[in-house]
Amino acid sequence: MSEEKVIARIGGEEYTEDQLRELDEVTLRGALHERTHHGIEVPIYPTIERWKGEAIPSFGRDAEVIYNIWKEKGGNTEDEDIKWVERYLEYAKQIRQGIKPEIPEYSEVQKPYSEEELKVIWKLLKERKSSRAGWLKKEIPEDLLLQILEAGRAAPIGCNLDEVRYVILRTEEEKKLIWSDVSTENATIIVLCYDKRPSHIVKQDLPDRVPHNRGFDAAAAADHMGLIAHALGLSSVWLSDSPGHAKEFKEAYGLPESFEVALHLAVGYPAAGSIKSGRVPVEYMIYDRQKAK
Repeated sequence: MSEEKVIARIGGEEYTEDQLRELDEVTLRGALHERTHHGIEVPIYPTIERWKGEAIPSFGRDAEVIYNIWKEKGGNTEDEDIKWVERYLEYAKQIRQGIKPEIPEYSEVQKPYSEEELKVIWKLLKERKSSRAGWLKKEIPEDLLLQILEAGRAAPIGCNLDEVRYVILRTEEEKKLIWSDVSTENATIIVLCYDKRPSHIVKQDLPDRVPHNRGFDAAAAADHMGLIAHALGLSSVWLSDSPGHAKEFKEAYGLPESFEVALHLAVGYPAAGSIKSGRVPVEYMIYDRQKAK
């Protein structure tokens, strides 16, 4: 570390202003998300619960420093994720000033769903099924495709790193680049990848941290996308990629070095009906160590 003053710590490492300015947009954004999450969002609730009216001078400082660099470099401050950061930065500022933030109670922002709403949700969860019977030669309208992508964006993300990326394959020539054990003819393929840069800057790609989060994040996005596709009158099937097939696609398609392929989703209008696979009873899924003895 040089003699220049350390102004932020990310992933256990120290960074100066100049070093932060050198980070690319994706890396800096990922660092901002993670520092807001672990530096403010996670500790703020126990801090408020144990509130003694005393200022905490260092609370949320790393996130604030990174945010200021983000603005200095011309980063967009109108995006939803940055607005989320700004909200927590305001709470952190209050804590540094000895002011207890007034955060809405959970019951104020989340009400139980009505019986009618729950019926629709359960209908969707129980009726969604994977389609393996081929696809009609019918193009998915762009507005429906966008809704499917938005559903993936709404899925949970570990530490809010937002590293999931989409590659959309529409032509038969492009679809030949991806391996599949079911027909993809006439379907649209959405390849779910993740950008490794956000997890690398916060050291979550290390074996003793949570490198698996990136795959989980892509899986959660695919699940949301499949549900919305079903609700829109489409069908989908989730297809896993082996490391070998994923590498082949990455090279053939020319993905950036920082991208890795997690899985892909075939979406379209099913050519025939299919039987939804059954599931074991929920009691079968619960492990009870007392009964296991």
